Amino acid sequence: MAAAAAVLPLAALIEAGPAASAKPTVTISGRAYVFNHSETPIAGATIRVRELPGASAIADANGDYRLTVPDDANVTPYIEPPAGYHEIDLQTFHTRGKAIENANFQTPADAEYTGLAALLSVPIGPDGRPEQCAIVTTASARNVRGVDFETFRARTPHGVPGATAYAKPELPGPIYFNDSVIPDPSRNETSGDGGIIWTEVPAGTYRVITESASTRFASFLATCEPGRIVNANPPWGAYELAGGERPLRAGVVAGSVVKVGNGRRAGNRLVTAKLRIAEPLRAKFVLRQDGSRIARRRTEQLAVGVAKTRLRVAMEAERGAAKLKVRLIDAAGDAITDRLGLRLPRGP
Repeated sequence: MAAAAAVLPLAALIEAGPAASAKPTVTISGRAYVFNHSETPIAGATIRVRELPGASAIADANGDYRLTVPDDANVTPYIEPPAGYHEIDLQTFHTRGKAIENANFQTPADAEYTGLAALLSVPIGPDGRPEQCAIVTTASARNVRGVDFETFRARTPHGVPGATAYAKPELPGPIYFNDSVIPDPSRNETSGDGGIIWTEVPAGTYRVITESASTRFASFLATCEPGRIVNANPPWGAYELAGGERPLRAGVVAGSVVKVGNGRRAGNRLVTAKLRIAEPLRAKFVLRQDGSRIARRRTEQLAVGVAKTRLRVAMEAERGAAKLKVRLIDAAGDAITDRLGLRLPRGP
């Protein structure tokens, strides 16, 4: 990637989006309940975020929580439940101006956790957690999205049968749950339960894609570390897309531009962009002034972490306003486009 071997002197550096002093935020809310027992809430659980050690919320008597997090950020919520239950991570979201609702935690009790681990022959470490990582999701029906929790419960089971799932980067095929909510290695597609699980996943980030001949589904991002169980559960995760629906923006393209700026090198004007990326993304950069391109288009593959790129400004570009268009594309093919204004300095 063009990021650079050398540090560029910046004549100007501006934050992408609202001014930093505004500190825009959004909320994430949902319910913590017992896996396979949605009628049983988990009161008193602490909800945290992997990327934000200082953020937390406590689930109330109904298991409901509400957590405030920064906007335009990668966030992976997880639950620290009371004794008798096991920690679970959700998928990694990217907040984009709207509240994330019904980010529920299906949290296994010790007995069910132990039973599932034994049934699936999951290697367990001394701390009782998986030696690697597990990813779980449900191919879920459209009618449990955008409804209250009691309606969600009433529409259980809410799986979509006949779907298959895979991950990028590639993983061995998953195990599908049968209609009795038991992982069944003999199945090659989802049942009416909709459950899907990978049991031994190396550390890394995985875009999980679910498909069937008759139904479209949203993808999601799982961020794996040893010991984590990532359960991207309904109504998020692999949820059904009806008609011409597009995936909710919080679930796609975990990354964004955080700064754009100007610099010079060897007598050339440069526009620089800094991005914060939580999954491998393809990026396309176009710089325009008064509707005309003033730099060569760039297409790059961005790795997880902080990415930087630069575009050399055409000699004929004038001092003043310009616009940088950045299109980020995830492994499922979903895209987010940002248009960022900046001012160019005087030419050579």
